[in-house]
Amino acid sequence: MAFNQLIFIIFFLPLSALTFRLIPQKAKKPYLIFVSLVFIAWGNISDLVYIFAVTVFNYFTAKQMSEFRKTGKNGLAAFVFVSGLAADILALGYFKYFNFLRSIFGLLPASFGVAVPIGISFVTFSLIAFLCDIYRGDEKITGFTDFALFVTFFPKLTSGPIMGYADFVKMLAEQKETRARLNNGIERFITGLAKKMLIAGNLSVLFTAVSTASERSALDAWLGALGYAFMLFFDFSGYSDMAIGIGNMLGFRLPENFIYPYISLNIGEFWRRWHATLGSFFKNYVYIPLGGNRKGEARTIFNLFVVFALTGIWHGASYTFIVWGMYHFVLSACERLFLNSKTEKLPKPLRAFLTFIAVTVGWVFFFSDSLEDAFGYLGNMIGIGCGGYRGAYYLSGFVILLAVSAFLSLPALRIQLNRIRRKKYRFYSPVRAAVLLILFLLCIAAAVSDTYSSFLYAAF
Repeated sequence: MAFNQLIFIIFFLPLSALTFRLIPQKAKKPYLIFVSLVFIAWGNISDLVYIFAVTVFNYFTAKQMSEFRKTGKNGLAAFVFVSGLAADILALGYFKYFNFLRSIFGLLPASFGVAVPIGISFVTFSLIAFLCDIYRGDEKITGFTDFALFVTFFPKLTSGPIMGYADFVKMLAEQKETRARLNNGIERFITGLAKKMLIAGNLSVLFTAVSTASERSALDAWLGALGYAFMLFFDFSGYSDMAIGIGNMLGFRLPENFIYPYISLNIGEFWRRWHATLGSFFKNYVYIPLGGNRKGEARTIFNLFVVFALTGIWHGASYTFIVWGMYHFVLSACERLFLNSKTEKLPKPLRAFLTFIAVTVGWVFFFSDSLEDAFGYLGNMIGIGCGGYRGAYYLSGFVILLAVSAFLSLPALRIQLNRIRRKKYRFYSPVRAAVLLILFLLCIAAAVSDTYSSFLYAAF
């Protein structure tokens, strides 16, 4: 079940949220676990088996590790810790990377007979963070109910945001059902749904037409790449908005995951704004434990290499994702060594534009099926191997949508809306309600008329 499916929008979410608000406080956590398990099992019952297994395994692994630490058996605690990490990573590797590893050795893909479990990458990273924090003594296990909800909580399950256990437990403790949170949740959910259905859905038409064409001009290739850059942003940030909105409807505050990444002045800032919780995970559990920037320039560059190598591999079992990660590593290393000092005097709009172009070029590796396809597409973008010309047709059909996408990826509209909200104009509430209703009806119409399309990051 996905957030943009009619059964979720019309039936699952309203029923779940309404029932949650009506039941006694002591029943809320078990009820949310039940609802999350239904959400997991809806697509594939085997997903439920996997989630149950990793939840029980990691909980009792953490309990045993904690007991060994309390009794001074640090060697056994370390053994349990490493074993738990290895089990989680091996499970992720088996489902997600086994066939890729086979292809490296020239072997044919193996048939598992079981689909890749829902949200396996996000669940695994959450569990790794949990085990690391328990082992270091940074967190305490509050009980199986809290932990089971931490693993299964359906708003963040499929595509994040990635949360630490302590942050999640704190969020549970601060749960509060207010009209303001409910209203904000509905607004955030509809906004995210509109991003997915009305913007990303229509941009996919442009990207698909360009990327599947047998021939393309340089203009065609750039329009397709720009279409993908905005499509991916509105698709994934739309999911995050919907997840945060669902959390607000239930009285919870999930962390922000996208903070206007396309206004970034360099690649380092981009990764603090794009999929921010993934960046925080790699910073806290890879970059800093390796030494961060405290052990000299050469070690810092190596640490960046490890982080971006893992970032690429995490996104997919393909050489294209590995090269995409290395592309961002090279840019980040160059920025640290000399680029930032060379560009800091440039006007900020120009720096943001150059960063956006660099990110857009990198997306070519992200969406290509092979390195050959990626380099062929990049060649088209600079006029190599071009053929045909449909740029005028694409421009006439999508220039307004691209312009609107560019504008909405900037914070200008949000800033103005916040100013209007603070001034408490009488017209604001009815106009806001009317706009949200229109957007919601347009999204429902799009969901009814179009074939189902999953969120892009659900595949990662």
